[in-house]
Amino acid sequence: MRKDLVTPLMRIQIELALAVSRRDFAALRSLEIEAKHMALSGAEIDAAKRGGSFDLFADIAVKFALAIDVGDEEAGATARRQLAAFGIPDIASQLRALVTRPELSPANERPPFGGLVRSDR
Repeated sequence: MRKDLVTPLMRIQIELALAVSRRDFAALRSLEIEAKHMALSGAEIDAAKRGGSFDLFADIAVKFALAIDVGDEEAGATARRQLAAFGIPDIASQLRALVTRPELSPANERPPFGGLVRSDR
């Protein structure tokens, strides 16, 4: 049986970054709630939304996932080398599967940026 190298905390950080990148604000709101329930701090959630993480390994994974999502081959290759330096290059295929799974909203179905509703609470 293959071990899942993408931890739940890493997955939520990747999904937060993808939701922001794709401007999927409905998903972003629910992911923020899920992240808080998983005990991520506000700073960790903000870092993920900016495409990074305070954890070095998760930071590389988030950057790799974003590179896959936008088709940035150079950034993807750099992140893949960094993942291999950790001794677990197999995570790249798991990250690719996470980014391309059908539950994530496709880039061409992104809501317009102006569709974001802010709350003053």
